[in-house]
Amino acid sequence: MGKAGLALLIMLSMAETACDIPDRISNLEKQNRELQEEVNKRQAAVDFDLQAKCSRDSKEWFKENFASDKDTMYLRYENHYNKSLNKCFISVEWHYTMGAAGSWMNDMTVWDVYENTRYGNFSEHHQIDYKSSEGVQDKVYACSVLNQKCKALGEFSDLVRPYMNN
Repeated sequence: MGKAGLALLIMLSMAETACDIPDRISNLEKQNRELQEEVNKRQAAVDFDLQAKCSRDSKEWFKENFASDKDTMYLRYENHYNKSLNKCFISVEWHYTMGAAGSWMNDMTVWDVYENTRYGNFSEHHQIDYKSSEGVQDKVYACSVLNQKCKALGEFSDLVRPYMNN
């Protein structure tokens, strides 16, 4: 085979390889999509497992740290696994009577379940004054989330939202 024949053979080989490139790219793109779908499915399963673990552990944490007594009017919790922070949070709301009839406290707290760290606290006293035209008197005793102070329930709710909704 002469130089011309060898050059022709090389050119034919290169042309055949060049024709394969679009098919190779298409196959690689398809494989990439399939791998991404598999990764997404596995991540969804991991997220579900973490949410279920947070739910179980929050229930246990609540049982260990809160108990209803004769003064308790309302005691409930809500848990949330925060994926972006990789943390399990619990929000506890507790209403209980205090002293005179028509007097009660509303305590709300948000905790990191695994670190047993309080992130937020809201405490408000309510007093119904049957003799006064003012009716109900409310006084906020505590309102903060981490190091940020607040003055009302709405502010407290806004400050804890990023922990309980992500």
